[in-house]
Amino acid sequence: MSEAMQRTLAMLAKHHRDGERFAELMKQGFAERYDEAFWLDWAQWMEPVYGAPPVVMDLGTGPGLFLHALAERYPGMRAIGVECAPYMLDAQGELPAGCEMVSADLHDPRLPLSDGEADAALASVVLHEMNQPIRALQEVHRCLKPGGRLFILDWVRAPLETYIHAQTDEARVFDSTTPVEELDDLLVHFIEHNRFSREDLFYLLNMCGFSVIHSRLMKSGRYAQIIAQRL
Repeated sequence: MSEAMQRTLAMLAKHHRDGERFAELMKQGFAERYDEAFWLDWAQWMEPVYGAPPVVMDLGTGPGLFLHALAERYPGMRAIGVECAPYMLDAQGELPAGCEMVSADLHDPRLPLSDGEADAALASVVLHEMNQPIRALQEVHRCLKPGGRLFILDWVRAPLETYIHAQTDEARVFDSTTPVEELDDLLVHFIEHNRFSREDLFYLLNMCGFSVIHSRLMKSGRYAQIIAQRL
């Protein structure tokens, strides 16, 4: 295992804390995250660029439930998940026909796809976990066909007050008896969830060869949906 991969796994372990529990939470919350409103947006923005058959990548696929959902909704599709965390890979089980898994570090992914082989890609709550997403965006650009699209859902920078009100009890945060460890955990995660603003992501996408064709803020401005198209 490379030193770079070791650093990424250590970073993810710190972020996810109990990896096995986090993988289970991802499974439990899947239906809420990928509800009918999500699939309507996906159909509007991603289906128009599908090839025959479609080829779709899921970056940071976790336990792989998005691949299962794609296989069910789009029979004959080739769905490719990218993941490196061992506890996520262990939680995946058997994948449906047409789905495959690539174990790769998104900080420098080097995916086994030809140039322009994919039609679309998803990066859901992935970029905020990365020290730098530049190499991942460049690799997605390489793998997507001209006109292919990247669907991003992620936490973006918001004021600390907004974050605290959404995450916890404000009175507890400023109670002098609250354990320091609890405050450390809260503020460390605030920094992680506020790594990039929406404008930062626009800039990174533009510099990596994409054009943002749609975006909207959600969850009191703490979360963004971005659709980017390969130029």
